[in-house]
Amino acid sequence: MQDAELARFLRWVERTLGARVVHTQRQGERRSGGRPAWFLDLERSGETFACYARMQRGDEQLISREFTLEREHRVLRVLNECGARVPRVHGFCADPAGILMERVPGEFDYTKLAPGAARDALDDDFLGELARIHQLDPARFVAAGIEAPANAEDCALHDLALWERAYRRALARPVPIVELATRWLRRHTPAPPQRLSLVQGDTGPGQFLYSGSRVTAIIDWEFAHLGDPVLDLAQIRTRDFYNPGIDLARWIARYEEISGTRVDRRKLAYYTVKAMCITPLALAGVVQQMHPRTDHAEWYAQDACYKRATAEALAEAIGIAPEPPPLPSARATERAEVFALLEENLREEHKPAAADDHARYRVDLALRLAIHLRNADAFGAELAAQEREDLAALLGVAAPALADADAALLRFIDADAGAADARLVAYLCRRAVREEALWRGALGAGERAVFQKLGSGN
Repeated sequence: MQDAELARFLRWVERTLGARVVHTQRQGERRSGGRPAWFLDLERSGETFACYARMQRGDEQLISREFTLEREHRVLRVLNECGARVPRVHGFCADPAGILMERVPGEFDYTKLAPGAARDALDDDFLGELARIHQLDPARFVAAGIEAPANAEDCALHDLALWERAYRRALARPVPIVELATRWLRRHTPAPPQRLSLVQGDTGPGQFLYSGSRVTAIIDWEFAHLGDPVLDLAQIRTRDFYNPGIDLARWIARYEEISGTRVDRRKLAYYTVKAMCITPLALAGVVQQMHPRTDHAEWYAQDACYKRATAEALAEAIGIAPEPPPLPSARATERAEVFALLEENLREEHKPAAADDHARYRVDLALRLAIHLRNADAFGAELAAQEREDLAALLGVAAPALADADAALLRFIDADAGAADARLVAYLCRRAVREEALWRGALGAGERAVFQKLGSGN
């Protein structure tokens, strides 16, 4: 967002609330790219109050145009009317696009919580609020312009189709795990739910604020739509993957108790593939045509991590447990000292000198790029050799040059039509682990990303 646009938005805020903006702070130190947002302090009649402004992205490749801020504003309005625990909306500015809402107090980092009774109580409070939202009358959202799915395929795949269209428009080259996952999802579409629900579409840890053992607000309704509530449970798994800490078996059991409905595990495994796939699907065009002013290192990291998560979710859904590849140790090269100097300079000189949280966040992004390059220098050649060997074994021919490998792999996927899913998924799991390894030390929150499987008790 340009300074002139922000100034125009702030003038709209002052007119809308009859107040004066006395302080603005861009949200910094984020765990992911997200929408740009500002914390605002306003003064009216001698009293100061706080607001939060959620703004339009500058990078239009990231999301389908159907998921607009104006649409999110309509969803929030209905949720406000229903008494849901979401931020209260003050208004929507069309130009520049932005939602003005109350600033809800609370912590967002679920990973700070230690296991125990207090965290269990918070989990139950969140699951209770989510179950209540799932029980809201879908007609209220239809009346607000949120379309209901037309059939079973539309219910399961509607938003996936939107992401795919954006993926195809922005793509420089197809992504094998995305191509396999989307084909698998279409071959295994589940039955629709008996009753449609508003699903948040990106819910779980990191998407609610809390104080003590109580949720103060469920936030970020950008991808909300009418569909199967099991999708939200799958989305909880995607959030836990990047913000780990939940007891998955307990969360599922408590949701069943609170909602009075049994969660179909096969359907949950299906929607987990879909939920995990959304991130590499959405980020493919972004990472292939990366703009230097975006949250570049974070997008690269999430893309690598969620490719692995998609492959592991597919392995779970088809019932296999692939062996991970052996990862080489880093070797010292003649460039190692230069990388060390660059990293030290960014970490110890530029980051402390940065003006604010957002500027420090930008230095951290640059540092993560430097770490990735150091990894590629230290063990990238060994990983490339493993990749060629694995690909040759899968295709049954001498491995093509890596520049041509994906085209050969996609031809294999298209010709196979599902018969070799187990072999393909095992290969793609190993490939994803190797790709993620190149970002080791630069993954941010992804450093501790673990795919928590559905156990026999789930």
